[in-house]
Amino acid sequence: MKIGEIIATETTSLVAESYTLNHPPALGSLIWASDDSGRTIYAIVCHVTTGGIDPSRRPIRRSTENTSDASVYREHPELVHTLRTEFRALLVGWSDGDRITQSLPSQPPLLHYTVHTCSKEQVRAFTEESYYLRLLLNGSDPVPPEQLIVANLRETYLCRDRDEAWLQAAAKEIARLLKDDYERLMTILYAIDPRS
Repeated sequence: MKIGEIIATETTSLVAESYTLNHPPALGSLIWASDDSGRTIYAIVCHVTTGGIDPSRRPIRRSTENTSDASVYREHPELVHTLRTEFRALLVGWSDGDRITQSLPSQPPLLHYTVHTCSKEQVRAFTEESYYLRLLLNGSDPVPPEQLIVANLRETYLCRDRDEAWLQAAAKEIARLLKDDYERLMTILYAIDPRS
């Protein structure tokens, strides 16, 4: 499904404007775009913002005693033209056929190319390996890496139809990667426990 258009790229990430105001992809979800050669580039949503189109003019309060929430948008239909929702995603892999490589692509996707949500099949294929978790551990400003990993593992777990074996394998990989950082490790393990 098409969800946005790329408006900025760099070696490690992309920024896209959502096609629908206030409806970005979920934090931690896997998305994809293509490059000029037809390669599929995978990224994980790491930050979302909604604000005014003109950065020098902040949105102002529109609610009144009798108007709030969704009714603000009904009474001020111009808001859909003066606001925008953007999301940033960390590049975590690429594919130029059947083989998926979990590393930074040699080039980011191009400006104005379309961003898509990944299907369950794409998520399952991409997450068969967990090397991409290393890229997530190395940062996502302003969201702490631990919280991004938690969001990704939760989204993936649901997309994989609550695959307990996959979640346990991912937890073991996180434990291996964070064996010298007990606090960060426990933050993640506690948050991804399906019983909590």
